Amino acid sequence: MLSRVADSLYWLSRYLERAENLARLVDVCRYDALDAADDDNEEIWRPILYATCTEESFREARDATDDDLDVGSFITFSEANPDSIRQCIALARENARMVRDQISEEMWLELNSIHLFMQSGEAEELWRLQPEGLYREVIKFCLLFEGLIDATILHDEGWHFVQAGKFLERADKTSRILDMLTYAGEPERSQLASALRSCSGFSAFRAEFRGEVTLQNVMGFLLFSPSFPRSVRFCLRELDRILHAISGMPAGAFSNEAERITGSILAQLNFSSVENVWSTGLHRFIDELQQQLNLIGQQVFETYVLLPSEVQNVARPEAWQFQWQQQQQQ
Repeated sequence: MLSRVADSLYWLSRYLERAENLARLVDVCRYDALDAADDDNEEIWRPILYATCTEESFREARDATDDDLDVGSFITFSEANPDSIRQCIALARENARMVRDQISEEMWLELNSIHLFMQSGEAEELWRLQPEGLYREVIKFCLLFEGLIDATILHDEGWHFVQAGKFLERADKTSRILDMLTYAGEPERSQLASALRSCSGFSAFRAEFRGEVTLQNVMGFLLFSPSFPRSVRFCLRELDRILHAISGMPAGAFSNEAERITGSILAQLNFSSVENVWSTGLHRFIDELQQQLNLIGQQVFETYVLLPSEVQNVARPEAWQFQWQQQQQQ
C-alpha cells in the first residue's frame, strides 16, 4: 500500500474517533454544569480544556472576542480551535477525499453529509436550542461510520490502518479523561461518574464492579479492563494485534519500534495493578503513558509513511514530521 494512502486512512479514523470523544466529553460536562452554581461553572469546564490541551487557545480566542466565549461552543465550532469537533470532521472528510477509491460509497455519503451539516448554520442553531441533540448526532454518526467501515470495505491492509488509528486515538482520549480526575485533587463521586459517562462506560462499570464508585475502581476499569472496548489495556491489545497484522510478524516478536513500544506498554498493563499506579501517582503514570502513545504514533509515521527509501524524494521531510506531531498532540 502507498504510504500516502495509509496515512490518509489512519488519520481519517483518528479524527473521527477524536470528534466522537470530544462530543461525549462536552455533553457530559455541559450536563454537569447545569447542576452547578454560577460561580462554579467555569471550574467545571476547566478540566476539559486541560485534557484537550486547548487552555491557551481558548484564552487567546476569548481575548480576541468582545463577548464571553462559551467553552462548549469553542470545542464544538470555533475556527480558533484546531481541534474542534467541526474541524475534526472536516479533516476526516478531507482525508477521505484523498483516498476516495479506498472507501465505500456509503462511507463517503455519510461522511460528506455530516461534514456539510457541521459547516451549516443548522448545526449551530441546533446547538443553541438543544446542545445534547447535536452531540448525539455526532456520536450516532461516528458509531454508524464505524459499522460501515467494518461492513462495506475489504478487511485488508487499508482496514488495518483505519483500526490502528482508531484504537491509538481511543487509548489516548481514555487516558486524558482519567487525567482530568487529577486536575483538582481528590475527585468527588459525581466526577468519577462523569468520567465513566464520558467513555460511555457507566453501565459496563456496574456490570464489572458491583462495589462503590471509587477512584481506585474507576482507575482500574478504564486502565486495566480486558473486556471494556474503551479501556487503555483493551485498545493497546487490539493495536498490538493490528500492527503485527500489518507487518506480518508473529505475536511476541517485533519488526519496528511501533510494535516494540506497543508490546512493552501492553505487557506493563497486563502485569500491573491499581496498587502499582497508586504508588507511582495517577497523574505521573498517565503522563508517561501519553508520552508513550505519542511515541507509537510517531513510529507508525516513520515506519509506514516517511519510508527511508522515499525520504530523498520528499522536499522537506522535517515539515511532514512536525505536522504529524502537531496532529497527534491535539
